Amino acid sequence: MDSRRIKNFVTVVETGSIARAAQVLHIAQPALSVQMRRMESLVGCQLLSRSSRGVVPTATGIEFCRRAKETLKMLEALRAIGQEQASSPSGHVVIGTAASAANMIAVPLVNAVRERYPAITLGLLESPSVYIAELLLRGRLDIAVMFDENLFTGMQVLPVIEEDLFVIGLEAKGEEIDLQRLDGVRLVMPARPNSVRTLLDRACADRGITPEVVTEVSSPYTMVQLVRAGIGATVLPWSMLGALQPSDLPIARITNPVLTRSISVATALDAPQSPHLIAVKSLLVDLLGQQASSSQGEGVRLKPPCD
Repeated sequence: MDSRRIKNFVTVVETGSIARAAQVLHIAQPALSVQMRRMESLVGCQLLSRSSRGVVPTATGIEFCRRAKETLKMLEALRAIGQEQASSPSGHVVIGTAASAANMIAVPLVNAVRERYPAITLGLLESPSVYIAELLLRGRLDIAVMFDENLFTGMQVLPVIEEDLFVIGLEAKGEEIDLQRLDGVRLVMPARPNSVRTLLDRACADRGITPEVVTEVSSPYTMVQLVRAGIGATVLPWSMLGALQPSDLPIARITNPVLTRSISVATALDAPQSPHLIAVKSLLVDLLGQQASSSQGEGVRLKPPCD
């Protein structure tokens, strides 16, 4: 017994005729008659008294019709709640991200959510990317901004952008620098586990390149300060520099090979896709895409679709 059949019953009672009700509902009369008999069978008693002049509800049918109308009103109210939530969602969404991605999205995302969805509150959790996946799968996060090496089963993953790595503080002939140039160079780098450190370490190991990591630092600001003090160079994506982009230091994109990390937006497969989560996820994907097309997003581009 679904809402459509309940509504059809009410229409039959209000029109006083299965034939007229069939016209109103755009249903074949025999099919509507079968529906009414099946409803009586489900209820276990006669609801309609049939005659050549039409149908009238029995005493039970009158009470059934009254409650049917109440039920239909309740269902409409429930639908209205859903529609209102979809158009103006409310709730709390927790986003987990590594520090480098937070530097890229935090301000524009918070501003966009406040402007577009004022009833949604955001929680931003910064953590090494290797731990973000665990928090997402345990339900501690609603959305995660992930790097490829930290993706696991149980996630719904949308690859969005990819970004190149740059050397800051090492003189180059142009805007690019060979990875081989890092051999023996003193570096200030993020401590493990870290996506940039992992990417650089693997590329160097594959080619027998051995830079000297003299200091491990978690803050991009501190890294740039140490580079400026002459402690060593550093390797970062442009997004980690943010407002720090140092005009007094040489910056060159690593080539031969180009070192690139991919950034994806992930949710847990078993997590409910609530309207407020969907709204924030859509905004987040849009903002990352804007980073790729922005002139400020040096070395950042949209992730090409998989074949």
